[in-house]
Amino acid sequence: MNLDVAKKLKMLRAENGLTQAQLAETLGVTQQTYSKYESGSSIDNNIITKICELYGISADYLLGIEPKGNKKKDNNNKVSYIVDDDDITTIVESVMKKIDGRSDKK
Repeated sequence: MNLDVAKKLKMLRAENGLTQAQLAETLGVTQQTYSKYESGSSIDNNIITKICELYGISADYLLGIEPKGNKKKDNNNKVSYIVDDDDITTIVESVMKKIDGRSDKK
């Protein structure tokens, strides 16, 4: 498994205030098994599904295929993203830095 996935697992668990033991119990695995996931061991697809449902994320995000926002297609087959507050903050900060940089050049 990709070490980026292991880092995301650890980050998501910490963001949600869970211990490895608590999360392992929720997922139906031992704490030792869950610890291995955070160390980069392979994860069964059923466990990936449970993790994604628990955190409200897509498997694509967890596996590094897409950004944190979840893609959805509407009735017109257009793709839209569900963006969380952290993503919005990052975008706003990036735009503000660019604006500040431009105003310094004048």
